[in-house]
Parts: sequence; structure tokens; C-alpha cells
Amino acid sequence: MVLFPEHRYYGESVPFGSREEAYKNASTLSYLTAEQALADFAVLITDLKRNLSAQACPVVLFGGSYGGMLAAWMRLKYPHVAIGALASSAPILQFEDIVPPETFYNLVSNDFKRESTKWSCAINQNFSTCAGN
Repeated sequence: MVLFPEHRYYGESVPFGSREEAYKNASTLSYLTAEQALADFAVLITDLKRNLSAQACPVVLFGGSYGGMLAAWMRLKYPHVAIGALASSAPILQFEDIVPPETFYNLVSNDFKRESTKWSCAINQNFSTCAGN
């Protein structure tokens, strides 16, 4: 079985009955956190396994980007729920107090520099000034 659970506040998973109500203030937005998403997913998986008589079935989490971050964090926070996690393109350490904010930009810029000075110039300046490259 493959599940793609929806994060609260996205798609059809809008709490408090409507988008207007859900996004109204800090109190109603207090459930829009990664921690809450992890707790929601842990409950979902546990309940599904119990309801489908599949308690012994292993669970492997996967995701890309933010979904990958959630997969990795869930494996750390709820190791009893999943036996593994695959986090693709997930900047799990991309926080100001751990990694400088410009790190991602520098890595991507260096990739473009290796491929083409024209595109590197376009990223760092107005493209029209790079036309000669």
C-alpha cells in the first residue's frame, strides 16, 4: 500500500471548517507546524495498520524536499512507526542556526557555473548584460 497523506491546511485538509476560519489568526494557525504534521501522520499510520489488521507490516517513509524532511524527521521522532525513511532533495539541516542561509544559493550557483558561464551570469545579473557569453 502506498499512502500520500495530506498536510493540514493544504488541499482538502482544512481544519475549522473553512479556509477563512483556518487562516484567521495565530490561534487557528497553531496546528500548521511540521511537528503537528508528524503527529498526524503517526496517528494515521498506526490507525490504518490496526484497522487493516496489518500491525506487523513494515512502513517505509519517503518524500522529496519538504516531504523528505518530514520523512526523515518522522523516522527520528517516531522510530516505532516506520522502519526506514528515504529523503530525496531534503534540506533537513537548512536552518539559520545550523547552516548559513546563502548555502543553498551558493551550491546551485556553482552547479550553473560548471555548466555554462552564460547561465551563471544570468543568475547573478540581468540576463541582457550576459548576452555576449
